[in-house]
Amino acid sequence: MSQDAAHHPSPSADALQRVLGWLSAVPVGLIVVLTFADVLGRYLFASPVKGSVEIIEFAMAMVIFTALPLVTRQRGHVTVSLIDNMVKGLGRKVKLVVCDAISAVALGLLTWRLYLQGKDDLESGSATIVLGMPHAPLSFTLTLFAGLTTLLVLGLIWRTVTAQGESA
Repeated sequence: MSQDAAHHPSPSADALQRVLGWLSAVPVGLIVVLTFADVLGRYLFASPVKGSVEIIEFAMAMVIFTALPLVTRQRGHVTVSLIDNMVKGLGRKVKLVVCDAISAVALGLLTWRLYLQGKDDLESGSATIVLGMPHAPLSFTLTLFAGLTTLLVLGLIWRTVTAQGESA
């Protein structure tokens, strides 16, 4: 893949990025508005928003898991490059593939465990204490985003392996 192609994603990849961006922004906005309303209600009217902590917890989980594929796709995670200056060419490709493969395995395990948690939540009917919001829909939604991220990492591996030249 040329440098130009890496900086100009396809229209479908661009659309995925926009959708993931919006899906990450919505819960962030909810957290901001709800926190403001809760603090305002608590200090001005001595009446906090009922269940605000539960809603914010759900929204925080959504922020993390909706942003995970977005950040992963752009290779935007925090990294420590202790050996990057020592490896070039094929060595750099091998390092990238190994690191991405480890990430894919970890994300695959996370996806599997979230799915099992969702099944358990569904079977037990577990829900939040104050508002009674069921946990299963959140668990299955997080499973979906973890699975999408796993697929994106596999795509990064494929792109690295099939890339021509030194830059991957």
